[in-house]
Formats: sequence, structure tokens, C-alpha cells
Amino acid sequence: MEKESKIAASTQSATSYSVGVVAAWFVLNMTIANLNKWIFHRYPFNYPATLTGCHMIACYGLSAATMRARGLEPRRLTPQARRSVLRLSLVFVVSVAAGNAALSYIHVSFAQAIGATAPLWTVLLSVVLTRRSYPPLVYVSLGLICLGMLLTVRGEVNFHPIGFALVLTATLTRALKSILQGMLLSSPDERLDPIELLYHMSSRSACALGAWALVMERALLYDAGARSSGLWLCIVGSSLVAFALNLAQFLVTKATSAVTLQVLGNIKVVLLILVSVAIFGNEVSVQAGAGCALCIMGVVLYERATRKKSPREGKV
Repeated sequence: MEKESKIAASTQSATSYSVGVVAAWFVLNMTIANLNKWIFHRYPFNYPATLTGCHMIACYGLSAATMRARGLEPRRLTPQARRSVLRLSLVFVVSVAAGNAALSYIHVSFAQAIGATAPLWTVLLSVVLTRRSYPPLVYVSLGLICLGMLLTVRGEVNFHPIGFALVLTATLTRALKSILQGMLLSSPDERLDPIELLYHMSSRSACALGAWALVMERALLYDAGARSSGLWLCIVGSSLVAFALNLAQFLVTKATSAVTLQVLGNIKVVLLILVSVAIFGNEVSVQAGAGCALCIMGVVLYERATRKKSPREGKV
């Protein structure tokens, strides 16, 4: 009886922890989205690689400081772990670059619609890369989530072949990033602490983003509007939030799975719509309402499908 009580208490504690990190991830996502929107539209600051590079520099410095405060030193990575972290960093940079470049050719609504398929791509890539298997109900639930998101964000879809290729690349690499970080956080051979993984990934990502900014965003050096103290105060705030958000993302991946992270990303969009309606009284079309309902239905089915995982299925 005592043993069962301890198991129940441990399960309840793990559930509370998962709910807590997911809630923090949601709040931080909404915060950084509004901060970045303010930076890009209030000033305007049209240098996304530079902004993301600032985020990665902050992540590197703050993760190093956090480890020192905990009395820890970054472990020397094995050659295999170094290659894995480098792959993760490059995939992250490609995802950011492709996503930003796509918006030069297509509307945000179209980009969101394609991005809504990320959970399904995550499952398919994990099957190919990790040989995991999923029950049929997972595919049904993810199909409903993707369809619901497509209906929710569907607006004026302006198809452009280059824009479509870029946003699909961004979606695939985002799905791949979730899988790679899940492997690094859970693999017996390469298991890294979330703060340690952020430390190693951010330094490599900052270097790649810095090179991109030097080539593509050199105009920043001559942009008088980018010298505003208020702008850089916002960038510092955004960078601090980015550190907390990236750490929360790793914690969510470790506590749940790569697929669940992508599902939560779609739920975030639904929550943003509901919050917008509740606070600002924005109108929502019948189609968008049906999309939200399908998305929520898909999440319920996904939770039911993953509650009892088959023996061959694991976290990815």
C-alpha cells in the first residue's frame, strides 16, 4: 500500500512538473511573439538574423552563468555528441533562414497553414530516423490537428513555388530539430542536461547567424534608425525571454516528446485566437471556429493515443 502511494505521488509530481513547464512555454511564446512584433513594426528593425543572433548570444552567456551558479562546468563533448549538436545548430539556423525568406514570397497566413503540418512531419521523420512506431490513432489525431489548423489560419493563399519550397523547408527542419534535440536529451550515450545543451547549441548557432548577418544584413551598420536606445532595450528584453523560452522548449521536449512539442505549437495558435477573442472581442469566422474545434478534438485523441503507448513506441 505504501509502495503504491509513493508511485502515485511520484506520478502526480511528474504530471505537475510537465504541466508547469508547458504553461511556462506557452507564456514565454506569447511574450516573445509580442516583443518581436514590437521590434519589427515599431522601429522598424528589418534584421531577423541579427535579432536571432542576439538571442543566441544571450542564451550562451546566460546558460554559462547558470551552470556556474549551480557549481557545474560544461562537459567536454564526445566527437559523436559534438556532431549531433552541430547538426542541431545548423538545422535551427536553416529553419530560421528559410522561414524568414519565405515571407518575401508568400503571406503569413499561407506560411502558418503549411507550418501547421509540423506534427505529422515530426512523426514521419521519427519513424524514418529512429524506427519508432505509433498506433493508428496517433496518425488520425495528427491529421485532425493539421486539418483544424489549416482551416483556422486559412486566409488569402498566394501560392509561389519558391515561397512554398522555403516554408516547407522551414517546417521540415523545425520538425527535425525537435527530433534531434529529443535524442540529445534522452539518448543514453549523448544525454545532455537542457541547460548544457542550450549552452553548446547556442554558441554554434550564434556563429552561423553572425556569418549570415554579415553577408545579408550589412545595411544594419549604416542604418541610423537602428541606433535607438529604446530599440536595443527591447532587443535585450527579447533576448532574455529567448533564453527562458529555449530552455523551456528543451524542458518540454524532455518531459513529453518531440511530437507533443509540435502539437503544443499548434495549440498555442488556437489559444492566441481564443485570448484575442476574449480580450479584444475580435471576430472569428465559422471556418476558423470549426478549425479550432477540430484541433482541440485532435489533441484529445492524441492524448488518448499516447496515454497507452505500444511497447515499441518511445519518446522522440
